[in-house]
Amino acid sequence: MKHFLVSLALVSCAFPAASQSTVGDLLDKGGKKLIKADYDSLAPFRVTYIWPQGGGEGDLVYKADGTLAGSEYQYSSRSESPATGTWSADADGKWCQKKHMTLWNSRTDRCWYTWQLGDVYFGSAGTDRGERIGKLKSLAKQ
Repeated sequence: MKHFLVSLALVSCAFPAASQSTVGDLLDKGGKKLIKADYDSLAPFRVTYIWPQGGGEGDLVYKADGTLAGSEYQYSSRSESPATGTWSADADGKWCQKKHMTLWNSRTDRCWYTWQLGDVYFGSAGTDRGERIGKLKSLAKQ
């Protein structure tokens, strides 16, 4: 099974980004932005990640029909909630998810861009060269 590195600590740079810290750094080293066709070819795929600011972690499966399901774990409360929702990617590669954590009655609505450099993946809130990036944790085609 082909493995990819991903995390949803995407927009906060909660992780060190190795020697890359901006979109420009990635592009200069040959990195590429994922586009809708890349996500479509991966689906279904499973993503495990650390939350922005490191307050918890998630484990989600993104299905080809645009749904997602899995769980989220919050470190401070030591509680885990089922998570369900929807996801989409536009032609330019903006990857969005609307997620509901049922146990906590909490919802998130976030979008970002994913970048690939070799076998390592990163995320950013935007596409400008100066945009900060975060190293992504794990994503595997199911």
